[in-house]
Amino acid sequence: MRRQISRALGVLVCLIGAFLMFHGSILGERTTGIATVVGITGIGIISTSKKLCTRYEAQKGNID
Repeated sequence: MRRQISRALGVLVCLIGAFLMFHGSILGERTTGIATVVGITGIGIISTSKKLCTRYEAQKGNID
């Protein structure tokens, strides 16, 4: 369950970055840098979701 929530959060952050790239005038003139950082952060959340959730489950003793 935690893995799915973490992955959904990563996808949401990536979509926010894409939205900032598409509608750049929301935060000012130069939002491409911010949008890039937000997108990369989302990708990082997606890629580490399995590792973080596996570590959490191992601490709780839920891994078979």
